[in-house]
Amino acid sequence: MRERLCVELGAVRWRWDDWCTRRGLTAAEGVRQLIAVALREDADEESGAILPGLPRPVVGESRSRIEIRLTAAELGAIEHLAAALGLSGNRWIVSLIRAQLTKEPQLGEREMRALAISSQQLAGISRLLGQLARASGTEFSHRNLMIDWSEMRRHIEDHLRATAAVMRANLDRWSR
Repeated sequence: MRERLCVELGAVRWRWDDWCTRRGLTAAEGVRQLIAVALREDADEESGAILPGLPRPVVGESRSRIEIRLTAAELGAIEHLAAALGLSGNRWIVSLIRAQLTKEPQLGEREMRALAISSQQLAGISRLLGQLARASGTEFSHRNLMIDWSEMRRHIEDHLRATAAVMRANLDRWSR
């Protein structure tokens, strides 16, 4: 049995249609998604995951094959998006499903590379902080101290930019 809900949107209808179009949804799909989110939040789910406790995949664990049917245009779009992220179309679809099931990030090659670089920068910051802490007990010129602090600040800013880029890429990938 189909249940319907009729809502008078008035002047906001064009904004609602625009919002749904940007997300690739019909107006009805958008309403269903908002209602589902509101009901999940009302249920006060602790983890925010659709399936809390879903075990993480393990390397070598057996997988089951499913078949999905896409139009040629849809498959082409997936292959294009996946290639731009350094993924195969199949890997992109699996990551999309896992992101939806677990509400956890599914990072691609670029994001993993950016996080590795960021981690290296953090290790450098840690070493520099250690040097500065040791130097504070010795005769250390103010000028050299300022150079080290400036370098550390640059490393921190680089890390913040890299981390923000990873988060932005992950949000962009899964919000389409």
